[in-house]
Amino acid sequence: MDSFSLRALEGPRWSPGWFQAQSNRRFGTSFSPHLKDLKNVVGGATVAMQVGGDHYSLDYGRPTYFMAMDEFLFRNSVPTVLWGASVGPFDSDPVFAKKMFNHLRRFSAILVRERESLEYLQANGVADNVHLMADPAFLMKPSRPDADPLVAPGTIGINLSPMLAFYRGLKAADVDIGEWTRFCTGLVVEAASFGRPILLIPHVGSSDPGNDDFSLLEAVCSQVSGTVPVDVQVLPRGLNAPELKWVISQCAVFVGARTHSTIAALSSAVPTLSIGYSRKARGINLDLYGHLNHCLDVGDLDAATFSQKLDNLIVNEADVRSALETRIPALSQSALVAGTIVRRVAA
Repeated sequence: MDSFSLRALEGPRWSPGWFQAQSNRRFGTSFSPHLKDLKNVVGGATVAMQVGGDHYSLDYGRPTYFMAMDEFLFRNSVPTVLWGASVGPFDSDPVFAKKMFNHLRRFSAILVRERESLEYLQANGVADNVHLMADPAFLMKPSRPDADPLVAPGTIGINLSPMLAFYRGLKAADVDIGEWTRFCTGLVVEAASFGRPILLIPHVGSSDPGNDDFSLLEAVCSQVSGTVPVDVQVLPRGLNAPELKWVISQCAVFVGARTHSTIAALSSAVPTLSIGYSRKARGINLDLYGHLNHCLDVGDLDAATFSQKLDNLIVNEADVRSALETRIPALSQSALVAGTIVRRVAA
C-alpha cells in the first residue's frame, strides 16, 4: 500500500513538499514535516484515537492528511482506534476506495456512530475490527448558563450554517454569503408562520465567514426582525457546548444543520429536523427514528419543503418526543460500551 504521507501531501510541482516527496521515493524514506510533533509524543503511547467524526469520507476531499498520520502510527506499532466516526461513502472515487478499505482494515478498532456506516464497511470487506456505537456527544451533560437565556414555551430552535451553502454550490465570497443569508431568512419566515417564538442558535463560531454560524444568524435575525408576527431572537456568543445543549434542550422542537446541534437536541428528546449534507445525518436519523421523515437533504432544501417537514414534526411532536425518550437510553449505553473496546485495545 502507498504511504499516504508521501504522494498525497507533496504539494504542487517544484514546491518544497514536492521535492521532499521525490527524495522520499528515491531513498525509501518517509519523512513528513507535519508528523514531526507527533513523532515527539508517540513513543510509549498505549493507544492513539482518531476523533474527527466525518473525516473518513469524501465530504471534504480525500482524507489523505489523516491517513498519513495513521500510517505513521501503524509503522510505529501504536494501536490506533477510529472513534465515533461516520465512514464513507467512497463510491465516487473507486480507485481511492480500494486503498481506503485496505487502510481501514489496519486499525485496531473502528467505532462507527451509525448503522449505515457499519453496513457500508461490512459490504466492502471491512468487518472484523468494526463496532457500532452512539456518538459520544449523547453522553454530554447539559449545563445551565449563568446568564440564563429565556427560552419561551413552544419555542422553535433553529441552527443554520453557511457550511450548507457550500453543498448547494455557493462559495464563501461576500456576494454568495449575502445570497445564502437571504435564503436562510426565507426559511425563518416560513418557520414564523407556525406562530411560535423562534430562537436562532449558532453552534460554530469562526473567523471565516464561510464557516461562522454567528455572523449568518445575526444577519438573518436583523433581516427578519419586525417583519414577522412572532418574536425572533439570536443566541449571543460566549456559551460553551454543555450550555448550548441546555438551551437546545429547552426548545419545543429544533431544526439543525450542524450535526452536533442536532445530537444535542436528539439526546435531550427534543423533536428534531436535521438538514443534512452527508451520511451522518441520514445514519443518525435512521438509528433514532427508524426513518428519514425528519431528515431534509440540503439538495432538496427550499422554503416549501422546509415548511412541510417542519409542519410534520410539529404535528407529531408528542409522539416523536416519546419515541426519542424510549430510544435514547440504549444509544447512550452503546457510547459507554465503546469505552470497553478501547480499553481492550489498549491492554
